[in-house]
Amino acid sequence: MKPTDISAPDYFHKVVDCQWACPAHTPVPEYIRLIAAGRYSEAYMVNWVSNVFPGILGRTCDRPCEPACRRSRVEDETPDGRERREPVAICRLKRVAADYKEDIRHLLPQPAAQKNGRRIACIGAGPASLTAARDLAPLGYQVVVYDGDRR
Repeated sequence: MKPTDISAPDYFHKVVDCQWACPAHTPVPEYIRLIAAGRYSEAYMVNWVSNVFPGILGRTCDRPCEPACRRSRVEDETPDGRERREPVAICRLKRVAADYKEDIRHLLPQPAAQKNGRRIACIGAGPASLTAARDLAPLGYQVVVYDGDRR
């Protein structure tokens, strides 16, 4: 199966409701398949592309993908007709990938060997600043994150 093309969200809204419901449009089916195959590091990296902190998000996300999960619509009852099926625990699976991944440092983008001469100051060490720093450093920017907390 080909990976989901997240550049065309209108397409996967028709076929992958959970991915459409995710604000980051994370390719949910792709990382679930990788987790099922025991390929936790690869699943983590699929999440890392659209979510800078998959391990944290796997614990704090309010899970808009799960109510959109079609499993509860497709499988209304168990074969014996007694109970309604729950959606796939998508967010917890993100957490599983983060908890069971191996060392992924070799998979992460490296800072550019050649700097482009431009400097970026990120004010505050919150998710937005750290995401910007993560995305700009491999492009050759010198990124400095300023935060009031000295830690």
